Amino acid sequence: MRRCSLALILSISAHAFAQAPATTEPAAAPEPSAAEQPAPAPAAAPKAEEPAAAPKVAEETPPAPAPAPTEVKPRPARTKPTAPAAPSTEAPPATAATPPPTPAPKPTTAAAPPPTAPAPVIHRPEVPLEPEAPLLSPEEIRVADIKTSARFLFQTLLMGDVRSTANELFYPFQLEEKRFATPEELVVSWVKQLRLKRTDLITLYDVEVLTLEAMEKKYGKAPARLGLDLRNMKDIWVAVGNLSGRAGVFLYKPYGNEYRAFAYTD
Repeated sequence: MRRCSLALILSISAHAFAQAPATTEPAAAPEPSAAEQPAPAPAAAPKAEEPAAAPKVAEETPPAPAPAPTEVKPRPARTKPTAPAAPSTEAPPATAATPPPTPAPKPTTAAAPPPTAPAPVIHRPEVPLEPEAPLLSPEEIRVADIKTSARFLFQTLLMGDVRSTANELFYPFQLEEKRFATPEELVVSWVKQLRLKRTDLITLYDVEVLTLEAMEKKYGKAPARLGLDLRNMKDIWVAVGNLSGRAGVFLYKPYGNEYRAFAYTD
């Protein structure tokens, strides 16, 4: 009987050792055999059934895995520096001669269109050129300038624009027997005289420019009311305007590069 229980314990312990983890734990106590178990006690009186407690499941933590052994790599051996290869003294192989470049083909030109007939030439009749005006002498140029100035003065007076006339005169200016030093004084006096005349009924027909000597030979001496002694004056010109049959006279003398009127009478 003891041999059978001993053999049973050894087989159970061998099986337990085979399933035990790597870590050592205390061996469980061998279960008593059926022969060694005590006899069951007599059944007691039945009691009220109680809910059976849920069996507690012992949570066993899995054992930590053992660290894997690291492999030790051998240290690489030092390599000695190799000496640079000596340049080869052998001549490079001769390359094949490159063929000469082939000339590019010449572009083909399109056929030229047939020549067109030239446009007819229109012959225009030549227009005869006007004969060139003869060159004027200095005296003729002077006469033309004085005539243009006198015509402007007569026309502005007939239109009643005395101020435009006064701006083109030489001062001091002699109007009949009175002398005026400024244009403002002359304008006031001349406007009063023109109010007494019907200038809207007077027409300027022509202007004649003469030297003082030629005017005296043709029309006689200047009126005495002009109040000027013209005998000692040189280079004096006279512009005589035909105002509807009556004469109006402007006297001119040099002023810079031009001539300006310095007296008037009629």
